[in-house]
Amino acid sequence: MSNNIKKIKIFFILFAVMTAALITILVLCFQKQLFSAFHEGVVAPIYDNYTAPSPNISSEWSQSADPEPVGDIYVSTDGDDNGDGTALDPFLTIERAIDAVESMDKSGKTGVTVCIKAGEYNVSSLVFERDFTGCPITYCAVGGEVIINGGVTLSPRDFSPVTDYPEISERLSDEAKSNVIVIDLKQEPYSLTPECFGNMYPIGTYNTAQRYGDDTPKYMHSELFINGKRQELARYPDANYIYTDRVIVSGKDNPTTDENGDPSPDVYKVSEELAKRIDKWENLNDVWVYGFWMYDWADGSSPLKSFDSSANLLSIKYQSFFGARAGAPYYFYNCLEELSCEGEWYLDRETGLLCIYAPENMENADITLSLSTSPIIQINADNITLDGFTVKGARSDGIVISGNNNCVRRCTVTDLAGEGIRVSGSQNKILQNEIFGTGRGGISVTGGDKITLTKANNVIDNNLIHDWSEIFKTYQAGINVGGVGNICSHNELYNAPHLAITYDGNNHIFEYNLIHDVCLQVSDAGAIYAGRSWTSYGNHIRYNCIYNIGTEGYASDGIYMDDAISGQSIYGNLLINIPKYAIFIGGGRDMKVFDNVIINAGGCAIRYDIRAREGVLKKTWFSEHVEEGKGDLWLGLYNSPWKSEIWQEAFPEYKSMTDDFSYINDKSFIPNPANSTVISNVIFDKRDSIGIIDKAVTEFSTVEANAVFSLSGMSDCFANVEKGDYNIKDGCDIYSLLPDFEPIPLEKIGRK
Repeated sequence: MSNNIKKIKIFFILFAVMTAALITILVLCFQKQLFSAFHEGVVAPIYDNYTAPSPNISSEWSQSADPEPVGDIYVSTDGDDNGDGTALDPFLTIERAIDAVESMDKSGKTGVTVCIKAGEYNVSSLVFERDFTGCPITYCAVGGEVIINGGVTLSPRDFSPVTDYPEISERLSDEAKSNVIVIDLKQEPYSLTPECFGNMYPIGTYNTAQRYGDDTPKYMHSELFINGKRQELARYPDANYIYTDRVIVSGKDNPTTDENGDPSPDVYKVSEELAKRIDKWENLNDVWVYGFWMYDWADGSSPLKSFDSSANLLSIKYQSFFGARAGAPYYFYNCLEELSCEGEWYLDRETGLLCIYAPENMENADITLSLSTSPIIQINADNITLDGFTVKGARSDGIVISGNNNCVRRCTVTDLAGEGIRVSGSQNKILQNEIFGTGRGGISVTGGDKITLTKANNVIDNNLIHDWSEIFKTYQAGINVGGVGNICSHNELYNAPHLAITYDGNNHIFEYNLIHDVCLQVSDAGAIYAGRSWTSYGNHIRYNCIYNIGTEGYASDGIYMDDAISGQSIYGNLLINIPKYAIFIGGGRDMKVFDNVIINAGGCAIRYDIRAREGVLKKTWFSEHVEEGKGDLWLGLYNSPWKSEIWQEAFPEYKSMTDDFSYINDKSFIPNPANSTVISNVIFDKRDSIGIIDKAVTEFSTVEANAVFSLSGMSDCFANVEKGDYNIKDGCDIYSLLPDFEPIPLEKIGRK
């Protein structure tokens, strides 16, 4: 009996020990999950079919029309370049007016105004050269819309049925034959040559044409725009993507070369159905493919190299930048046989026959073919103002400025293969413009001196930027800022496949911007993004509203400080319905994150990992960037003036830093996530959690005094959630929990 009792006691003791061990393991697993840092992969959004109402933020220009100016020089579409340029005898061309201004004696003048009357002016490129007199020159539109077109407008009356061209119609489907129309660009009044159209050029930020010695100019081939909308070169499928099947050869991983000595191409197995379709295409030499061959943030295109119909093997000439994978989204384009729906076109670049799928109301369609390979307007001067123009139709950029004290205001910049407006210099202003329909980015500005931290004071203010990055779909920002001391404020940005704002450099301010519906085709991205720098201290991201970004299948971040960028201040921002992380700090130090309001983040509100520290300690995927003496983060630091008196006075954080690897566990060791503060943030979350903060962050930095509420508590804190009014009520618990919390000035956000 006593033996049985002993056995029972032993059993219960063992059971208790095993239970305690199991509980300990579960707790440790939970902690590991909570505090682990990672880079690859996407946290699945957790919405539970709930979406917070969009913020009710007014964002539009409220401006009274300026009185029509009195001009010193006038230009009109019915003028004469042999005239005297007066209001009664205007010049015919803008080029003639520029010459007149440059030859004018401007001594004693406080300014010169050139009035350009309503109409369309076709140009190759307008060049404003440097003027050293300091006399401000204003070029302004008067009397209606002034269009400066780097392309050619095609008359709907000059199109004919495709049946007049049997060499084309026999390659089309029966339905297409009834809807496709053709224009011969070699005939008058156009008289265009193949040199005018340009060859087909690779697209995509990560195309690899340069590895093959192929032509990769800064401009594009001609494009077609109908009623202000970019037309797609005839493609399959007509919308969305198909996906790669089995990868037979990844060129990047194959060190051999082909018969021409070029790097090996990517080779894919295609389905029987797709193989039958490709077999029907008459000329594979014209067909290109575009896709995201490895990552959704790396796009590229390539001509087809060959198709083996017996084995259903498709060879793509240019190997993918990062290699190839099965399941990658892509499509074929520039294939005449696939001209099958409205919005598509095709150009035979040898014969000059341009085919379109006729749009509705064709007789009134506005049809533009881009031609100029140079920026439409180039300012290599100071003190030039452009006011009120529509600039369009280039195979390159719209407006490019190199100079100081220039201004572009109230212009519409569209229908371009490149960027809308690109600026370098100081004291330039980009104000109240609308930019859309660009192949690359919207506005790019740089200036200032990094050595002395002299500010450029360029201003990007009150612009409406949308529908950019239509050709190069990754890393083409609506606003891109570089250098030192520039201001980006009160802009509205929406509808783009990737990021809205990106930057590098120091002491920039990003404030009162309204950002929504961006990062629509990428997951590893942020609406506001910067990364991989230990020398970009002093930037402020404040009082911005970011909401409703990403789409189904693409979960991106709101504010993403990638790859150990350090020394940023992020405060007073409102982030709503961010599908992944509302604020993502990727391993940096000296980060100030406070007074932000985060509502309904899909992944979590705040994510702070330790990739730089782990790269040193554990030889992770990030190790190459922090390898002692070799990593690009170290090299970037060593090539900067971080130890100079100017920098250490401006950024005193540098005084206490060390690159000595014997201090690996000290706050001073640069890869450690040290001296950051994550405080006084307000979070409404279905998990009642601030997010995922790596344990080492809490050891080296301060993470405390953040208020976390359930989503159901929003109505108690905000004025009127149902109508998108996120102003905080007086007496709300936020103020009792966070007495120093500064409310966000919502009334100042957006265009004003």
